[in-house]
Amino acid sequence: MRIFVDADACPVVRQTEDVAKKYSVPVTLLCDTNHILQSDYCEVRVVGAGADAVDFALVNLCQAGDVVIT
Repeated sequence: MRIFVDADACPVVRQTEDVAKKYSVPVTLLCDTNHILQSDYCEVRVVGAGADAVDFALVNLCQAGDVVIT
């Protein structure tokens, strides 16, 4: 299981990171080039800006059993 976060405007990014770290669950933050983030724990993937760019990246990355937070 992995957690994927549409991190462009998600209000619980840091809370998700804290809980995932506590339970050793890997997290990937996805953002576009207008909202670049940094994290010491999470993998950060930056996708090109554009309507629904992060949403399409999420669809391509997640698998059965993963958690997606938007």
